[in-house]
Amino acid sequence: MIMTSLSLHSEPYGSTGNIGENFRRLLGAPSLDPLQTVIRESVQNIADASRPGVGPEILIRLRKLSDAQRDILRDAVLAKLPDEGSSSGMIAAFLEAEVPMVLEICDFGTMGLGGPTRADRIPVGTRQTNFIDFLRNIGTARDTDQGGGTYGFGKVALYRASACSTIIVDTLPNEAGVEGRRLMACHVGRSFERPENGMLRRFTGRHWWGVPDPADGVADPMTGAAASSLANQLGLPERASDRTGTSIMILGFEPDEADPADTGIRIIETLLWNFWPRMMGDAPAKHRFRCRVEVEDRELRIPAPEELAPFDLLCKAMTAVRAREGNDLRRIASMRPKKFLGTLAVEKGLGSSRRHLTKEDVRLVPERMHHIALMRPVELVVKYLEGTPHPDARLEWAGVFVASDEPEVEQAFADSEPPAHDDWIPDNLPRGNAKRYVNIALKRLHEIAAEMGMEQISRRTGDGSGPALARLAGRLGAVLEDVGGDGAARRHGSGASGGRRPLRARASRPVFQRLEEGETGRVAVFETEVSQDARKSGAVLVAAASIAIEGTALGAADETLERPDVLFIRWLKGDASVDGSKLPLDGREGRFEIHVRVPDECAVTADAEVLPQVMT
Repeated sequence: MIMTSLSLHSEPYGSTGNIGENFRRLLGAPSLDPLQTVIRESVQNIADASRPGVGPEILIRLRKLSDAQRDILRDAVLAKLPDEGSSSGMIAAFLEAEVPMVLEICDFGTMGLGGPTRADRIPVGTRQTNFIDFLRNIGTARDTDQGGGTYGFGKVALYRASACSTIIVDTLPNEAGVEGRRLMACHVGRSFERPENGMLRRFTGRHWWGVPDPADGVADPMTGAAASSLANQLGLPERASDRTGTSIMILGFEPDEADPADTGIRIIETLLWNFWPRMMGDAPAKHRFRCRVEVEDRELRIPAPEELAPFDLLCKAMTAVRAREGNDLRRIASMRPKKFLGTLAVEKGLGSSRRHLTKEDVRLVPERMHHIALMRPVELVVKYLEGTPHPDARLEWAGVFVASDEPEVEQAFADSEPPAHDDWIPDNLPRGNAKRYVNIALKRLHEIAAEMGMEQISRRTGDGSGPALARLAGRLGAVLEDVGGDGAARRHGSGASGGRRPLRARASRPVFQRLEEGETGRVAVFETEVSQDARKSGAVLVAAASIAIEGTALGAADETLERPDVLFIRWLKGDASVDGSKLPLDGREGRFEIHVRVPDECAVTADAEVLPQVMT
């Protein structure tokens, strides 16, 4: 049976003015595409709507409306179209579209949109205003502990994702019972005006479809059994009394992909890239997301982040942060004032072969991980701070930084976020401790991210000079035993004591410096220091290169592996150099560079020694 039609209410400008059609532009343009933006912003809002101590269930559906559902939409929901021409034209075009696609973002076990339905009628003592914050007001400040911020940007993202700037909101507030069900449609278009009683009456471009208030005609939501019946006829999810939460239907969602299933996969990647900490199997109950993605009534499998590279590395780092223990756990703090700012954990491992979910031109996940995921204690990824790749292309690293939950510090990071909550910008803060906290943390994190790609490759084992990569990635196969070495600050000590000449000519253990692109591929540059004895008996510097596996130099022991080559040696104090692995010294000493060609998918080490006679 066709329901009584909802009535259209177009918002007029008040006597003191309103924010009109341009409110969509006030919050800036998102850096992500509409799909990624709407998923990220909507799920952040769902996180804020969670009931205390319980993580939400999230359903994202992409589907084509059936003919019957389109009829219900045309006859019972959007029966009256706005007077403004472009608004009515967009909505009419969707209603007549050959393929009327909708994207639905639904949450269950959350607070729903409760409280008063009118922004101008709020009873004294009212604490919960979710409905008017989402459907009426713009940019309301967060009232959730450690929440995402305002409703503004997420709301704008919904309308931007709709070809006709129209959404339908179906909500069952917490503890409201089935009679508390609410349904309303909303559209944001251009402002317009029409003559009334000899005056021009101006309208903001915001429109609602609902049940008119007898006193002033303002649309309130349809409620109770009528709302439930209309939601069911539109194909929105069923909601028993214990299935509180909100369903948002975005009308006229236009996928970039020809196959809707490909769009579903892109939704999954967006969920993983932004929300993997809350999708982990061991995520705290208060944070854990249980996500489902459906395309045309077919559920798509969402991989566990712990089982998909590079999220597996990120998950290990996240576990270390939560447990406050790990192989590479660092406290970030300020000294003046003395304040703990957050915890950083870094994990390293082999760059596993990627099981890519999406096509390269829309892919979010990098081919090689060298990033720190930044987040506040709410455990939603704010952004990925890109660092320097590991010098061995076979290896990658991932870090996780979670800001301190101390209210003063957490508030500083929250206030530094732009409306999209996708960055920390200290310049958003006034001068003072809050700005100092964010500046100090970001400066230190940038330093660490840069240093991660400058670590030296060593073939020594068990010397404590760096994390044991073999232990961390042993399940993936043979790897380097450690990453570290003497470091740049130690390379000038060649063994001479108190300025005395060494007892014999010698070369220090080569220390990795950098990777370069050569004519034959990647080149690893090592540095060694040659010290001559009093007789200057060292005649030739001889270098060798090996593949490093499980802390040992294989050299030519394994014929199945391509061998690295020493391309040339160069003296840094002058112009002496030689192609190949042997450089006559002629009394020279000091620092020498050894350039090694790196085979694909290999870690390399270098050796150097000084011989007393020229080799032939």
